[in-house]
Amino acid sequence: MPADHRAAIDNLPELATWLEGQYDLRGRHPEREPLYAEYAARSARFRDSSSWSCLRYAAPERCTIDWFPPPGGSGAVPLLVFLHGGFWRAGDKRVFSFLAEPFVAEGVAVALIGYELAPAVSVTRIAEQVAEAVAWLVKEAGRLGFDPSRITLSGHSAGGHLSALLSAAPPAGFGVPRFHGVMPISGIFRLAPMLLTSINHAARITPEEAVALSPALKAEFHGRRYHVLAGAGETEEFVSQTREFGAMMEVACPGSTTALVPGRHHFDIFQDLADPASPVFREALSLVSQAA
Repeated sequence: MPADHRAAIDNLPELATWLEGQYDLRGRHPEREPLYAEYAARSARFRDSSSWSCLRYAAPERCTIDWFPPPGGSGAVPLLVFLHGGFWRAGDKRVFSFLAEPFVAEGVAVALIGYELAPAVSVTRIAEQVAEAVAWLVKEAGRLGFDPSRITLSGHSAGGHLSALLSAAPPAGFGVPRFHGVMPISGIFRLAPMLLTSINHAARITPEEAVALSPALKAEFHGRRYHVLAGAGETEEFVSQTREFGAMMEVACPGSTTALVPGRHHFDIFQDLADPASPVFREALSLVSQAA
């Protein structure tokens, strides 16, 4: 065994301790619980006051799409697809209905995709399910009234990972030539670090999956333009992954951008994304709405 490999193995306990701190976000941010309770309440109020529906794309209970069309929309409108986070082992799309409100007000349809969770299913299966959901949406585009050539994929944390991963899959499998935009938020683009954390007790990512499912290791991407963002107050690991993947996309897909949002961390970045006056929202809306 080469000496540098032996040194790396000897340092694994120290590395694992450091990575645990980088990804123990609930421990780092005790304010997450009241924040997410506020998000859930805002989402419930928005669902009560809007026209939306729950659409089923596959048989498992969680495999549904919360569909929010723009009021009075006519013709084919842009579509924003959002995938919730939770390290593939937790989370609920219903907490994030409130994110749809400012977008539908601007004439954008929003689809929040649900999927099964680890350890009941593998992360590979989760990736397959969200791909099935997007393909189902494309097939139903005429009935739902959106333009399949103007789909923007987005998601937060594990959902950011999934949105980036979807954009690296051959687009013919979705029935589109490419995606209009891709906006991973606080995403995970290299999965190998997960293998050394307690997150993997439930996620159960194998070394083979860590390679196959890492967007940063893909050779081709099929988004017209990427906007890769995270809070500037994220951990070093999330900031570095965002910067690395954003730099990759700026080269692979000219016109792509990377942003670290000042004063925001992993859980409160949604405050800006749902604020119509925020530069974060305006950039997201520009990505979603601009002409193809």
